This record gives sequence, C-alpha cells and structure tokens, in this order.
Amino acid sequence: MWAEIFDFLTTTAAVACCSAAVKLADDYLDKEYDVIVGKTNWAIIFDKGTMLYAMFLLALAAGINTALSLSLFFSSYIVGMFNNMRLRFPSRLNGFQESLVVFAVGIMLFSWNYMIFSLSFVFAVQLFDDYLDADSDSISGQRNLANRYGKIECLLACVICLLIAWTGGERLFLPALAGAAIIYLLSFRTGKVGVW
Repeated sequence: MWAEIFDFLTTTAAVACCSAAVKLADDYLDKEYDVIVGKTNWAIIFDKGTMLYAMFLLALAAGINTALSLSLFFSSYIVGMFNNMRLRFPSRLNGFQESLVVFAVGIMLFSWNYMIFSLSFVFAVQLFDDYLDADSDSISGQRNLANRYGKIECLLACVICLLIAWTGGERLFLPALAGAAIIYLLSFRTGKVGVW
C-alpha cells in the first residue's frame, strides 16, 4: 500500500516539475503574445532566470522519474512543432523532420509505451489549452487548433487523446493528470500578467 502511494506521489511530483519546466519555456517564447491579452506569464515574473529555472525543474523531474519526465518533455517539443511543421530550423530540418527525429530518439531511450502515452497526454493538454484560450489567442494572433478546426472538434480530440493515454498507461495516467493539473491551476492564480 505505501509503495503504491509513494509511487503515485513521486510520479505526480515528476510530472508537476516537468509541466512547470515546459510552462516556463512556453511562456518565455510567448511573452509578447501574453502581454497583448493580459495573460499570466511566468517569464515576466522570473525574467532572465526563466530558462535556468526551466532547466532546473526539468533536471529535478528527470531525477525523480527519468523515462516519464523526458518522454513528456520530448512530446511537448513535438506538439510544440505542430504549427511549424514546414519551417526550417538551424538543424536544417523542418519541424516535421525534427519531430520524427525526437520521436525516434524517445522510442530508443524510453520505449514505445512511454512515447505513445506521453504524446497522447501532451496533445490532450494542448488541445484543452487551445479550447480554453480560443478567444484570447484569436486576439493576440497566436495559432490555435480550436480556432482552426472548431472548439467542439478540439474538445472531442482532447477526450480521444486522453482515452489513448489512459489505455497506453493506466498506472501513469492519474498521477500524470494530477501533476499537470497542479501546474495548470497555478498558472491561473491571477489574471494579470506579471503578478504572482
């Protein structure tokens, strides 16, 4: 019994740390968009330390649960590329090619199971976020899947992705959901940019 509780709590902590790292990196990239609509942005709060804190949190997450944390991070990278699939990057690969490389490396390092779980879970989170942010993203000019394909379609795709994640990793699903929810709720602590 204690082993299961400990496993649940450590998995939740690892996912929370990884989610916070991804949130910091995302806010760092989206800083100017969030200022336009007045959304909370952690990069304004942490300023120049934003990426250092993100790296620290990712290292902490990997120290707690390497396979899950890094497969979630890899999946966040892949999902983040969805709007840049044709754009060429410094690697001389486009977003689609980089995503394939990251996915292949993830499978080699962490297994199919972790990558399928992580990719479907992260995509579900992104779809839910796009559903909630449809109006503000349309004001700031950010790309948003709910605006592109429809809010109901986005929500249905989110549910499908959650079901795939649940099927692919039953023991990981609830602690991952709890860890992601903690960071998601903390990001809504205030509606004003720059106020913790």
